[in-house]
Amino acid sequence: MGRYDNKVHCVDAASGKGVWAYDTGNIVYGAPAVAGGRVVFGGCDGKVHALNAADGRLLKEIEVGGYVAGSCAVQGAFAYAGHYGNQVVCADLDAGKIVWCFKGGDQPYFSTPAVTETRVVIGCRDKKLYGLDRKTGAQVWAFATQGGVDSSPTVCGAAVLVGSGDGRLYAVDLARGKALWSYDVGKPLSASPAVAGGLVVIGSEDGSVYAFESAPARP
Repeated sequence: MGRYDNKVHCVDAASGKGVWAYDTGNIVYGAPAVAGGRVVFGGCDGKVHALNAADGRLLKEIEVGGYVAGSCAVQGAFAYAGHYGNQVVCADLDAGKIVWCFKGGDQPYFSTPAVTETRVVIGCRDKKLYGLDRKTGAQVWAFATQGGVDSSPTVCGAAVLVGSGDGRLYAVDLARGKALWSYDVGKPLSASPAVAGGLVVIGSEDGSVYAFESAPARP
């Protein structure tokens, strides 16, 4: 977990005792991703870090061009993240370099991307949800809302679920970026939706948690 002490801490789940701590030199807001024996995260130092999960040893450190307020999504050897420099990047964790950079949108990204076999989907403060080609970073579609999208999208079958600062929960077609349905809560939705047991659950800035019945989306 990241903290305002500029460090990412690894804690023993059973005892709560610290195992290791890695100092980045700046604040870490996002939650680390753990995959393939690596702990991967971005921070306010403008870098994506990959650490050895066992001992916290630095494996790779990759400059991304802006501080990372959200979390990285990891698929295999690649990490995906949006940052405050108004860009989304794909980083090769083995090679330690940027593979592609998407410069669409003129506002920062606080959202954490959702990654599928073919898409990277991420919200932006320019009031849009973007669907990008996973291999190239090219824009496939952009879905416009009426508020900034800090909410991190969740992919459920052929649909993408995301909240917006305009107070609506949206279901968007993953392939085409078209609206399937939306619900107006009335207050900004900066939290991320969770899907389980046939329900979509999301917290609102009105202090309430909302649950929606959902049927499995079909391709």
